[in-house]
Amino acid sequence: MGLLNCYGNDENQRPVTSKFASNAVSDIPVNLDLDKLTYEDVISWGTSFDKLMHHRVGQKYFAEFLKGEYSDENILFWQACEELKKEKNIEKIEEKARIIYEDFISILSPKEVSLDSRVRELINANMVHPTSHTYDEAQLQIYTLMQRDSYSRFISSPTYQKLLSSYGKMEDL
Repeated sequence: MGLLNCYGNDENQRPVTSKFASNAVSDIPVNLDLDKLTYEDVISWGTSFDKLMHHRVGQKYFAEFLKGEYSDENILFWQACEELKKEKNIEKIEEKARIIYEDFISILSPKEVSLDSRVRELINANMVHPTSHTYDEAQLQIYTLMQRDSYSRFISSPTYQKLLSSYGKMEDL
């Protein structure tokens, strides 16, 4: 798991990093391994946000798109929450929950996600004794935001259209 530095190093500020994203957005290869992705996968992303978000390669393409829109904090937060849910060790859960808070919830973070006040209050209350589900409400809110706001632009984007076209041509062979 790589670190994603969210802003240039300033000696007076701690860089905000996401230790939880499966791969940094910049690690996305230009040509992904064609054996791992099918035309059906690419088609399914255009009809189901859930399928896009639950496909490793789909997440990478969507993250790259969001980075171009300057809203990659949303998918990075979502991925960090997914990683937190997998954790079983209480001490690591507390540490990861704190890092997520600092990276994405704190108003001081350059990668702060947009959450309503009710969810922020719930998170603050949950942080007294964080669990692997501390951010469930916030994660759902951000997931819904991406689905309603960014997903349709991704499906219409040249990146997705080119991917769809290239896999469609491969299918014809």
